[in-house]
Amino acid sequence: MITVDVVTPTRRLVDGVKVDALKVPAYRGELTILPGHTELLTLLNTGVMSFTQDGRERKFAVSFGFLDVRGDKAIVLAETCEEASDIDADRAKAAQKKAEEALAAALTDDKFKKYQLKLQRAVIRQHLSE
Repeated sequence: MITVDVVTPTRRLVDGVKVDALKVPAYRGELTILPGHTELLTLLNTGVMSFTQDGRERKFAVSFGFLDVRGDKAIVLAETCEEASDIDADRAKAAQKKAEEALAAALTDDKFKKYQLKLQRAVIRQHLSE
């Protein structure tokens, strides 16, 4: 078993949950962390994180952060993280529309990248809320 903690700057979403495997959206693709995994510190990308707890799959929308694996403990430090059951689908749709409009009007590379990430986050949140 792996012990998982998930922390954002504003709250602790998961504290010491025992799981068989943890799937995370790493910077270069999805990673699956199993018991006995080698020590690892990696960047997280925007995407879906998941694990099964007590026979129930839990999914989260994650945007940027870090994963630290040491022994059989995994700590996810995420900029934002929402459990699928907590996502407001209407709010996610509104965020997608707003990001698409901002992308169309973006004149600089920095603004384009910012709204591209917001759009990506909104689409993932909508997918998980369904």
